[in-house]
Amino acid sequence: MTLTLYGVEIWAAALLFARAGAMIMLLPGFGETVVPPRIRLAFALALAVAIAPSLAGRMPEPAATAWGMAFQVGTEVLVGVLLGGAARILISATATAGQIIGLEIGLAFAQTADPTMSQSGQLTAVFLSIMGIALIFATGLDHMFLQGVVGSYEVIAPGAPAPVGDAAQLALEATSNSFRVGFQIAMPVIAAGLVFRIGMGVLSRLIPQIQVFFVALPLQIMGGLAVVALGLSAGMLVWLDSLQRYATWLR
Repeated sequence: MTLTLYGVEIWAAALLFARAGAMIMLLPGFGETVVPPRIRLAFALALAVAIAPSLAGRMPEPAATAWGMAFQVGTEVLVGVLLGGAARILISATATAGQIIGLEIGLAFAQTADPTMSQSGQLTAVFLSIMGIALIFATGLDHMFLQGVVGSYEVIAPGAPAPVGDAAQLALEATSNSFRVGFQIAMPVIAAGLVFRIGMGVLSRLIPQIQVFFVALPLQIMGGLAVVALGLSAGMLVWLDSLQRYATWLR
């Protein structure tokens, strides 16, 4: 017998909420710690109820025992964590780039409050993380990720066993892409820093009387910020493209 509440099948909505809730808790923009968990889960529940009528026919029948039903719900939660976690790994590229940039321009020890992590963080990493969240909502990627929650049922059918092998490959690819994109964002600063250090080394050999460290640090910070300003737009476009490719794959 199918249980319904205001025309919504309770079992289908429960399975949908299990996966959607896990994904919403981790997806970029929606899964930030600054958003209270209750708000995220309430939004996921509303999303599950909204899409339940269209996907109810694809939901598996409930198991005969309570343990079997719990296993089905747990499998959907695991699938949601795997898919949402891959997106969370991709978004960490901004933090990687910020750490590299801060080290290159001499601001590695500058700390500030990070509203996305509810703790202090490195100055440039916090700046890039906040900019990334703003760009996600400004470019409409948040809508693509919401569509990806629904499209994930095409990638992994509801009720199917969790693909452990494919999940490991997905995590590996997401991690490698995150480091690659983070390095690409910071590449202009790395190249400029290499040239700057070579120049300072030559200057210290030509004029040993100059205290290179005291001369170089202000120039390093000022020049590094200028290079960041010039190359940041291209780097963030590369980052947005990586997120868009993943959201398109989910859809």
